[in-house]
Amino acid sequence: MTGKHIVLNDFLHLFALVGFAIAQPLYDLLGQNPEFFVSHKASSGLIMGMIFVLSMCMPLGLVLLELAAWVVGERVRNSLHLIFVFALAFLIVLPPAQRLVDGTDFLVVGFALLTGLFFSVLYVRWQAIRLFLTVLSPVVVAFPLWFLMFTPAGRLVMPDVTEAQNDIVITNPVPVVLVVLDEFNITALLDAKGLIDPVRFPNFAALASESQWFTNAAATYVETAVAVSAILTGRKPRADVRLNPTATDHPQNLFTLLGDHYRLNVIESLTRLCPHERCKEEEGADESFRDKSFFADLMVIFLHIISPKKLARHLPPLHAQWTGFGEKLLKKGIFSQAKVGSHFDPSPGGNNSRETRLTSFLSQIKESSSPVLHFLHVVLPHTKYEYLVSGHQYSSKGGHIPDGWIDGPGWGGRWIGKEPMILTAYHQYLQQIGYVDQFLGKLRSSLENAHLYDKALIIVTADHGVSFQRGLSMREVQKGNESDILKVPMFVKLPGQHQGSINERLVSGIDVLPTIADVLDFKIPRDIDGLSMLDNVTPPRDEIDFLGVGYIKAQDLKGFPRLNWQVEYFGEHTSLDRLVPKGPASSLIGRDLSDLVIGHSTSLHYINENLNQLDQVDPDGAYLPALFSGQIVGTSRRDLPIAVSLNGRIWATTETSQWDGKLNYFSVLFPPSAFQAGENEISVFLIQENRGELAHISLLHPGVGSDEPSMISLRQETSGQMKLVFPDEREILVDVGKTHLTGNLDRVTLSGGAFIIEGWAADLEKNQPAEEVCIFAGGQLVARVALGISRQDVVEAHQEETLLYSGFSIKIPQKVIKLYSSSINLIVVSQNNRAREFSFSLKQTDFMRSTLEKDIFTQ
Repeated sequence: MTGKHIVLNDFLHLFALVGFAIAQPLYDLLGQNPEFFVSHKASSGLIMGMIFVLSMCMPLGLVLLELAAWVVGERVRNSLHLIFVFALAFLIVLPPAQRLVDGTDFLVVGFALLTGLFFSVLYVRWQAIRLFLTVLSPVVVAFPLWFLMFTPAGRLVMPDVTEAQNDIVITNPVPVVLVVLDEFNITALLDAKGLIDPVRFPNFAALASESQWFTNAAATYVETAVAVSAILTGRKPRADVRLNPTATDHPQNLFTLLGDHYRLNVIESLTRLCPHERCKEEEGADESFRDKSFFADLMVIFLHIISPKKLARHLPPLHAQWTGFGEKLLKKGIFSQAKVGSHFDPSPGGNNSRETRLTSFLSQIKESSSPVLHFLHVVLPHTKYEYLVSGHQYSSKGGHIPDGWIDGPGWGGRWIGKEPMILTAYHQYLQQIGYVDQFLGKLRSSLENAHLYDKALIIVTADHGVSFQRGLSMREVQKGNESDILKVPMFVKLPGQHQGSINERLVSGIDVLPTIADVLDFKIPRDIDGLSMLDNVTPPRDEIDFLGVGYIKAQDLKGFPRLNWQVEYFGEHTSLDRLVPKGPASSLIGRDLSDLVIGHSTSLHYINENLNQLDQVDPDGAYLPALFSGQIVGTSRRDLPIAVSLNGRIWATTETSQWDGKLNYFSVLFPPSAFQAGENEISVFLIQENRGELAHISLLHPGVGSDEPSMISLRQETSGQMKLVFPDEREILVDVGKTHLTGNLDRVTLSGGAFIIEGWAADLEKNQPAEEVCIFAGGQLVARVALGISRQDVVEAHQEETLLYSGFSIKIPQKVIKLYSSSINLIVVSQNNRAREFSFSLKQTDFMRSTLEKDIFTQ
């Protein structure tokens, strides 16, 4: 074989390997989830562009790099080619390795690296491997064809139906306003009597006073795009067929039925049921930014595919909205920003935000001589939680996950945090509903200004609910949270209606379309599953078939099981502008510090990294630093009752709890009225109820050379045995629990100028994770963390599920170790006052020593 043929075959091999390593995993995932493309409003051209990039441009880019290396020399090209083969083989093996290898991420990555290396050696030495890759090279065409022809997403590129031809006659063409909210727990609106709280949510209460409120309204499905499609078509989801949320797969829907007779003002967030020719894109939409956002999200999804579990936690979380994953990549410039003056902005307050959708929708409500359909689906009050009732945003992290919640299999992950964290998350949720309530008021004003409010049929509903119960899923229906998720708001205001009523009839989102048809007086051409909610002739249904759950009866939805919990912790008839949840010593809330007896804690400190946000607050601006979180250090006690003041007044009381590796973590949400213009002063106190006073907890400024006291000391007895001495004078002898306290120091690595120490520890006598890990350098406490990292390998090794969160990961700056490098001790403390020193291996010790010596030399 000539040299040119060898090089050509090498290039074909790159196309095959890129296909298996990058293109096919994405085709497989996204092909079954067309919502990704719909939520990005991806055109056929953009989808084909994605295919071209994945299957052609990426391998072609590697080929061009090899050609450039060839200019330098054949040996350089060959070396570069082998590096590409190794890297691509590693990527191919990494996802299945996560399923095949039982162990830590380190073992998974190590297995993939060794497999990639082994394949590379075989590739060099065995002609059959190279021939096999040559035979596989047609995947460059086969994979895209499979994606286009045999996946639901492929129908987005090659639609076979554009729009149903519906010859209907509308005899009562009144204006129609349909608002579909997202992830809405109806209980949040209520007071103790089960009525809408008029103080907390005045605009929802006003709507209910003039409409029919169906208190037993069931969701259509737990997945948003499917649920909204069901609302717009009147057809329930089916298990035997997967339809895209598009007009192609739903040719008969609200928009195609009314499109020839009504002007359309439509905002769809996650669906595309309104045909493009009827619903043009918003004016000013920056397609270049949209394309960048599309590929940024694509990159994050691919990183989730290949990343082991622990590494994946550091990536932007994926969520049901299927968009916005790559915001941070855009902000960091990995993808260049949208052009200056663009109408789109990736920031939370930018033109691509939920706020902009609301503004755009309201701006199109105008007086009209022809009938208009105003439709809005907005992803609110759905996470991410970022809005206060005042309209301010407070999310500076750009995250989607509230504290206390973890992602997991199925829909909605689950709540594992203790009650204080769930209370803060629910407080955030109530504030976000307050933001929706304010929008509802603006909607009414816009309709009144356009002389439409009294004439219009107005329906406000939601796709599904949401749950806030520890141990249960946020959105997947489970025993105990059924009412939270299956029950949704359903308000129907008829034209000219001014008197409200409550209707306990069992209804569903699929009843919205036939109700609209009933009021407008037209016949829907094709059969649907829904019934008009206004039909008093047909006997009401007794049950509804909910996909994945079964039949729901009216009695299953009656009442509000979580209402008592809500009233207990959040009260009723309190303005959201001042609302705070009930915590320990709740009588302190609202009291001035000058009226309280306040001492000082000498041992406790709190850590917060964002206090500078309080230095200059502008209440008239768009942002308020309302979410305040931190951790208390200086004690081994748990569940500390604390109070938090802002500007000389107590605004929150809560308890600390273990979260994200922190032993005494806390978070509270300040209501808008707590802030003042300019500098805002915050203080944290330990509540000492038995003494009737507060103990001020000072802010800890971590860092070498600070005034930070040694919160735990390590002392050596005359016998040579070490002991831990705590600030409360409690003492624990080290190594006493060696028989039962076990674990392993897995690895020591270097990252960003800091040592990362990872391992696990557990008390096998009690079958529970150890409590915390302390590291002393030269006798000085330099790190202290709680255990809480998932370790499935430990569970499987000991056949004990309770050991799952027995892992730890500690980050210590090199400069700290350098100051006290004479000795390093890692002490594990159990929940039963046992302690044991875990020794570093000789290899780990040599690694730290050589790293420090190298650092000193380079300086």
